Amino acid sequence: MDLEMALRECGAWECEPPSEEALASVAPFCIDTMSFAQWLRFVMMARFKQMLEEGAALPTRCHISPMAADAFSAYPAHHVANIVAALDRIDAHLNGKSQ
Repeated sequence: MDLEMALRECGAWECEPPSEEALASVAPFCIDTMSFAQWLRFVMMARFKQMLEEGAALPTRCHISPMAADAFSAYPAHHVANIVAALDRIDAHLNGKSQ
């Protein structure tokens, strides 16, 4: 929820849904077919939500926040800080470290 709120606050939540072709990308973060905001919303968050609903195990290693700092560098610094902080908490949780 923190990540969704941070993305909404900076206007990055309102990104265009990717096409089926874009979703089929095998590149890291689907960097070749969609924006990072699209990947966060329609790939990572959607997959994590589905995994939680199905009772599946979430990944045990994650390091997404550095990508966000770069991908959102054109946004106001306070918005980027909120997005990175939310992703830092996700990274820490999935890596088994408390923050």
